[in-house]
Amino acid sequence: MQRNIRKVPIKESLSTRLLMFTIFFVLIAEILIYVPSIASFRQNWIEQKITAANIAILVIEAAPDYIVSRMLADELLSSTETHSIIRIMGEDNQQALFAIEEFEISAKYDMRNLSWWVSIKDAFTALSHMQNNGRIIEVTGHAMGNLDEDIIITFNEDLLYSDMYTYSGNIVLLTIVISLFTAMLVYYSLSNLFVRPVKKITDNLVAFRKAPEDMTTSFIPEDREDEIGVVMREFSAMQEDIRKALNQKTHLAKLGSAISNINHDLRNMLASVQLVTDHLATIDNPIVQQLAPRFVKSLDRAIRLCENTLQYGGGDIEKPKIDTCDLRSLIDDVSTSLGLLDNSNIKLINKITPGFEINVDNDQIFRVFMNICRNAVQAIIDKGHITVRNTLEDNMVLIDITDTGPGIPDKIKQNLFEPFKSGSNGGAGLGLAISKEIIIAHGGTLELIESNDKGSTFRITLPL
Repeated sequence: MQRNIRKVPIKESLSTRLLMFTIFFVLIAEILIYVPSIASFRQNWIEQKITAANIAILVIEAAPDYIVSRMLADELLSSTETHSIIRIMGEDNQQALFAIEEFEISAKYDMRNLSWWVSIKDAFTALSHMQNNGRIIEVTGHAMGNLDEDIIITFNEDLLYSDMYTYSGNIVLLTIVISLFTAMLVYYSLSNLFVRPVKKITDNLVAFRKAPEDMTTSFIPEDREDEIGVVMREFSAMQEDIRKALNQKTHLAKLGSAISNINHDLRNMLASVQLVTDHLATIDNPIVQQLAPRFVKSLDRAIRLCENTLQYGGGDIEKPKIDTCDLRSLIDDVSTSLGLLDNSNIKLINKITPGFEINVDNDQIFRVFMNICRNAVQAIIDKGHITVRNTLEDNMVLIDITDTGPGIPDKIKQNLFEPFKSGSNGGAGLGLAISKEIIIAHGGTLELIESNDKGSTFRITLPL
């Protein structure tokens, strides 16, 4: 049944998702970089402000009686953009510069022994306040050149906010540029390494599903040693195997259809010939009596070949009708059907355990043993025997069928269970193929265990 192939929208395609994910993860990486960098920027900015205040407060030490004029104090505060600078040298010893205007401190920060978490929190607290809010903040740090002395400065937070905002804008712009550039490089690399070959496989898979017989859609793998290369080579090999299997199935279907059409006429022809052979058998003539059995045997072989070909071309093996089967009695029936009881040259030795029973489809299993034993009879050139024995192993029954024939040629072993490929002595090579399908339908296996110039052994494995 033909199915409609849903086209993948652009926004849902693998390449688009890859690009979006690449940009997203690069942005995440840039954010992780920005957070500590903005905290470091704020800390460095304040430390520079403290350093400038340290230099400014040193002017007091050079002034008479450690007192500077109002004009000089305002100039020092203006140059450092602070409202006050206080240097604490002891509990009762300090130097200070104050502006004339009164101001109110909104927040206090301590830069001594500052942890990274507090630094990040203070940075984003500063960014959360809008510019031009007029907040005056107080910052405490170490005095220059002496860790036992402290310096306290106050200044307008708008100055810090403005520089942090400018720095953040530059970081954002740089992040966008880096994100896009990095995303494009990563996308281009992954697209060539992953997306493009996957798309190539996908397109070829869709084309192959539409027309598996079209040889022009054969997939040509790339010369790569990575996992994608392995997938490509395996996909190409699988495609060829499927194409061969489909061609074989198509040929078999056409063969079955053609034979079905001529089945009626062929049966009529064979029925007429059979009447002639029956009549010949009544003629009291030594030559006729000698040739008639061979003619009948050839006719039976032709009828059997037609029936096997029709049945194999008809489709699936019929579902087994499971029943209890006395295996030893079944082998005796096979010997009788093959005419081995009256044959002095070829004997069937039945070593099945007396009373041994299995649950199988009697007719189908009988057919399996008939096919295998008939092949063995045809293989034995002059004189020999066929031995059938059973053993138990891991709740399974193993049935070995051994003959004393000349063995199976190597070129036939390769396709032993393939239809129309292992036939000999006038057969079509369907007996073993049908037998294997029957055994598999019973949940078992059929395999050739050994074959040499002393004979061959087939093994049937069935669940108890």
